[in-house]
Amino acid sequence: MELNIGSDDPVDSIMLHIRGSGDDVLRVVFRLAEALNCKVLDCAEGELITPRQTSGWHAFQQYRDHALGTTVG
Repeated sequence: MELNIGSDDPVDSIMLHIRGSGDDVLRVVFRLAEALNCKVLDCAEGELITPRQTSGWHAFQQYRDHALGTTVG
């Protein structure tokens, strides 16, 4: 996970660049959002996601794996 913030003070947004696969990273993302009292935006879908609604993350992984030719099955 890569964390990017702008140069503004105070910071008004954080961008997380997630690499890898699986849902384990989502626990960290949502814990960070909770600690910062903010919401999680899925840039691929342009919508907010919640711990119970992560279809954008799964769709991204499928797209990425297909584009890289690493799909299983």
